[in-house]
Amino acid sequence: MTAKELEKCVERYLLGEKEIFDEIYQETQKAVYLTIAKIIKDKSTIEDLMQEVYIKAINNLSSYKLGTNFSAWICTIARNHAINFYNRKKKEILVDGVEDEYMFTSNDNRNTLLEQAMNILDGEEKDIIMYHIVLNYKFKDIAAILDIPLSTVFFMYKKALSKIKKEL
Repeated sequence: MTAKELEKCVERYLLGEKEIFDEIYQETQKAVYLTIAKIIKDKSTIEDLMQEVYIKAINNLSSYKLGTNFSAWICTIARNHAINFYNRKKKEILVDGVEDEYMFTSNDNRNTLLEQAMNILDGEEKDIIMYHIVLNYKFKDIAAILDIPLSTVFFMYKKALSKIKKEL
């Protein structure tokens, strides 16, 4: 589905056609999931946060300006919601990394090439690579989601690619 088709679905939802939400959800769920997963690692928590993000988006859909980028808008909500959740949880639980090492290690010994590449990159570099390569977002949309200048997105993308090539 193109961005224009998604806009039309959102417009139809705003006009009262509530059953169109399924199409909106299907089109945006992967991006929302990955946006949250970059911040929160627990799968069940990610799914809970996704539900909260969609509820928040529906309740605030009247503040969405038609003609902008709906995917960027909902991903921004997801990112902010995940950051807020993470910050709340960080204050609640103090964990000793050495004593509770099992919480930070995985039993799954398989590391995919993408995971290896992501381990090499810094925060926003990971975001840019994920949005551009995995989700096929345009650099302009990535700049809107991350709220950084387009030139910075280009620079960080090239920098991230060169890091990956050097390490792998």
